[in-house]
Amino acid sequence: MEVRCSLCGKIDVITKIHKDYMKIARSNTTYVCEMCQNKVRFNAMDKNKPKKPM
Repeated sequence: MEVRCSLCGKIDVITKIHKDYMKIARSNTTYVCEMCQNKVRFNAMDKNKPKKPM
């Protein structure tokens, strides 16, 4: 099954082994590729860090 990442637009081919395959196949849910997933996670963790004083 071909799915498009909702953030970057990259088209991925996922198989039945993929962890989100059943969720995507059943209903029309959004898909986020692994690269964007890691990027969002990194940005969220970076925002939670305290700011360094000048």
